[in-house]
Amino acid sequence: MVLGIIVEGDADAQAYTALIPRIRRDEVTVIPEPCGGAARLRKRFVDRLKRCEYIHHVDKALVIRDSDCRGPKVVEDELEQELRHSGFKPSFPVHFYAPNCTLDTWLLADEAAVKQVAQDRQRNQGGLPKIVRIKPLTGPLEGGKNAKTLFRQMLYQAGLPATAPVYAEVSAVASIDRIAQRCPYFQLFVECVHAC
Repeated sequence: MVLGIIVEGDADAQAYTALIPRIRRDEVTVIPEPCGGAARLRKRFVDRLKRCEYIHHVDKALVIRDSDCRGPKVVEDELEQELRHSGFKPSFPVHFYAPNCTLDTWLLADEAAVKQVAQDRQRNQGGLPKIVRIKPLTGPLEGGKNAKTLFRQMLYQAGLPATAPVYAEVSAVASIDRIAQRCPYFQLFVECVHAC
């Protein structure tokens, strides 16, 4: 199956491309279509869906936009309404999903994944892995408006840059169960991915 994902930016594109096959566990090819930010996603996602139809020939598409800690359902409904008003009717099913806050919230849930990525990168550069100490976050993660800042601080503690490849590497090793345990709204993403 070929799944098109319309996302905000490059970090989202790489992270979701790493996460989705781990969730589905079947033969899925993910075609990312980043839009250059949240505001641009809203303006461009219909054109990206057209690319999915006419260029990529996807079987299904998933439009993902961070809710930025406002009601995820509100964001999803706005996007769905925007597609209806556009007049474009894709030949494939389109699903809309807004994480409760941001993708960074999920990646904060598993500090061990960040530590593993840091140590793997050290090994790949030919050195012995240094001890990486990351201060674990306690309490609920969803609902916090500073997830992006906190995740970047976590990356900094591990000596990692906040780049799209690092987001992908963390997403590739993060525990799906740990994310689901610490971020209850993540389960709706899992269901959405399986529905695609």
